[in-house]
Amino acid sequence: MIKKAMTRLNISSLVLIFAVWADHRMRQVMFKLKPSATPYILTALGAVPFLAAALAMLFHKNDPVMTNAAGLWLSVYAAVIVSFLGGVRWGVEIVAHDIPRKMVLGLAIIGALTGWGSVLFYFQFANGWSFLIQAIAFLGYYLTDRSSHDMPTWYRRLRIWPSAAAIGCLLVGFGLLAL
Repeated sequence: MIKKAMTRLNISSLVLIFAVWADHRMRQVMFKLKPSATPYILTALGAVPFLAAALAMLFHKNDPVMTNAAGLWLSVYAAVIVSFLGGVRWGVEIVAHDIPRKMVLGLAIIGALTGWGSVLFYFQFANGWSFLIQAIAFLGYYLTDRSSHDMPTWYRRLRIWPSAAAIGCLLVGFGLLAL
């Protein structure tokens, strides 16, 4: 009876060890895989509203109503995307670690809070300064993701140009409405 229990325990241990090894190996392989074109296409499409709003602000810079309307579009879209980036960070953290790190989860939530707060700031105080807050949030998420070993290499590379585009468009908004 004891021998049978020990055999079951050994088999269970071997199965568990194999499962852990297989999971680790699969993660190593997945990190090295090149993604399909889909993330690149979707990322490019995601940058279009930033560019469109910033161009609309530039095109209508002599019309305060249109400049502010386009600025609002830019601010709200930036808030949505910075919240999305926080969600990505949250998702990676809960998948990569059995016990998620509290600091990383806290930083993930900052995106939504910063995005929402900056839109409120746009209405309540000086609208142009909300763009600077959002640009800093985008830069912070870019630097965090770039240095994270939990993110696949292709994702870290993918983040370079859309982050630069978003930050550039937000700085255009800042320049037009705050200065």
